[in-house]
Amino acid sequence: MTERDPGAAYACGASSPQGDCSLQSVHIVRRLRPHAPALVPGLLAVALMLVWAEHDGGYNTDTWYWGALVLIAVLAVLAVVLGPAALPSDRRGRVALGAFGLYVAWSYLSIAWAQSPGDALEGSNRALLYLILFAVMLAIPWRGRAALLALLTFVIGVGAIGLVLLFRLASADHVGSLIIGGRLESPTGYFNSTAALFMIDALMATALAPRRELPGPLRGLLVAIACGALQLTLIVESRGWLFTLPLVLIVALVLVRDRLRVVIAALLPVAATLIPLHRLLAVYKATGDAALAHAAKSAGEASLLLCAVVFVIATLAAWADQLGRIPSPSPARRRQLAVLATVIAVAGGGAGVLAATKGHPFSFLSRQWNGFVHASKETVSTSNFGVVGSGRYDFWRVALDAFLAHPIGGLGQDNFDNYYVPRRRTDQEPAWIHSLELRLLAHTGIAGFVLFGLFLVAAVMAAFQARRGPPEAAPGGDPSSAAEAGGDPSLEAEAGGDPSSGIAGAGLTQAVAGVALLPLVVWVIHGSIDWFWEIPALSGPALGFLAMAASLGRPEPSPSRTEPARSRPGRSSRRIAVGATGIAALLAAVVVLAFPYLSVRESSAASDVRQTDPAKALADLNTAAKLNPLSADPGRIGGTIALQTGQYAQALRRFEQSISRDPGGWYAWLGAGLSASALNDRVLARRDLQMAGSINSQEPAIQVALARVDSPHPLSPQAALQMLVVVE
Repeated sequence: MTERDPGAAYACGASSPQGDCSLQSVHIVRRLRPHAPALVPGLLAVALMLVWAEHDGGYNTDTWYWGALVLIAVLAVLAVVLGPAALPSDRRGRVALGAFGLYVAWSYLSIAWAQSPGDALEGSNRALLYLILFAVMLAIPWRGRAALLALLTFVIGVGAIGLVLLFRLASADHVGSLIIGGRLESPTGYFNSTAALFMIDALMATALAPRRELPGPLRGLLVAIACGALQLTLIVESRGWLFTLPLVLIVALVLVRDRLRVVIAALLPVAATLIPLHRLLAVYKATGDAALAHAAKSAGEASLLLCAVVFVIATLAAWADQLGRIPSPSPARRRQLAVLATVIAVAGGGAGVLAATKGHPFSFLSRQWNGFVHASKETVSTSNFGVVGSGRYDFWRVALDAFLAHPIGGLGQDNFDNYYVPRRRTDQEPAWIHSLELRLLAHTGIAGFVLFGLFLVAAVMAAFQARRGPPEAAPGGDPSSAAEAGGDPSLEAEAGGDPSSGIAGAGLTQAVAGVALLPLVVWVIHGSIDWFWEIPALSGPALGFLAMAASLGRPEPSPSRTEPARSRPGRSSRRIAVGATGIAALLAAVVVLAFPYLSVRESSAASDVRQTDPAKALADLNTAAKLNPLSADPGRIGGTIALQTGQYAQALRRFEQSISRDPGGWYAWLGAGLSASALNDRVLARRDLQMAGSINSQEPAIQVALARVDSPHPLSPQAALQMLVVVE
């Protein structure tokens, strides 16, 4: 075997000598060297996604704000290095980027009519984060191998997070901080988003595992990662995951290439997940710290053992696959195999549903529908899959009312909570609607819904270009780029595929584009009944890898066409105008993100020292209020601290500042009423407490405080303080 043997480039298997394995590594490095311009910014974006995944899903503002600023710097560097080539060259990519930009602009415009401008600004900045990430990943000149490495980095990174969780479960290491109410909450801090994250990882790992470009041990590792991710998903016991699983699997099978090989790769992790199913579901049943630790230890040990076995078996199977080649079937046989693969996948999903519902799926659905419509009817069950009761029906009812009341512009970005509380029929106070589609309608109206829908359609169409096949090379273009996209049989052989095999012969770029769309599948389908938009650990991969797939589908520009264009009259002036506009947009993005981020940091610093140094905390909150003149948080937090320290006049001023910025927040009205009561201003206290009660009629503390205002013995400062702390 020599260096010139293309068929040996990736075929380092069990029977290969050590020198050939070294040769393979050298060959991979040489192959990836031309893709460094894509790998550096792309891997940085992927690293941010992994940081978000590990840190509560990136939900906290002091986590994603700095990530947005980092991405702005990356985008600026790409714009300087690539120049006009950073912009999409195809119409669908330009439409997608433009529609997303218009949606974000409309989101900022909604601040003008939002009841809480501070929340609308924060929500708009989160939307800007996703736009910047999409623009970065779209501007990168992705090619098959670079995209493959980026996807592998993400899959292995999330897999490593899952492996750490399994080890912590197996060692019973602070299990109470990982499992809340019998369900795995870590690492995203929310049950359903944790299930979605590991489902994304399982799908992507399974879809990448059959690729012959990858060494056998890496393919085995991917199958083991899928096994661990599926087991962690079951420990979460997410009903939303279970409901959407059949549709997610069907759409995923439509998108991936080499369906039969993908289904075969999925059989091993699915089987290894069903074996310890009783142990995985037993975690929810455990009551008490000792029982929970025992159940978690049992589930973790079984999962780790089975994942290790899966790794060995999958690695041996991958080596055997690399040593042999499957003959190419006819087109009719390929269609039959595709149908068979779909049937096997659906049957496997059905078996999982039957196991989760204890063999009674229809009665399970009936109970869940009853619980969905009647949120107050809760039942005790040995599994969360059997629990009924959900506030989503009421959330969606009020969201539709909000859309009908404000059909054009909506309530304003992230302004649902103030609208919901006075109209609710549950005892919950959700900040989010729990539906991507209703979120768009209620927050930004039909205008925002259409703009974001146009973005998704255009971006998916651009991604499907890469998924279907290589773009036609423009006259005079680089034939090597089209070859890598899947059109050159010799290069496909070099990549580990057999040009004579229809099963393993899908082009690398085509296959990678299909895998890149899988996070979007989970994000849209499962996110239709949950709040995933607000979690960067899910929205980041969904929108970022969508942009990657769209970038893979754009054709290479033709030198013969671009050269004369440089001499056209007015070309330089247009470039200058575009460049100036881009610089202005980047500077505006820095300003609109940096000042709220600094405000968040000051508020966080105040929260850290509020018990030990209240004076410093109040000073920090003064700075935070100045840095973000729209946010009500500094005044609300500062009022609570001032009331705790007996500074009642200052507490009243702080709460009134919060009310002026967010008049729909009942907590600030309650704090103002308690402060006025402590100052013996009964008229003001009665007014503020009545306003708080009109917003939130279900809060007992408001009614107690209001009843004491006119009594012979009004609420003492100590009682007011205790009441406010309990509510907070």
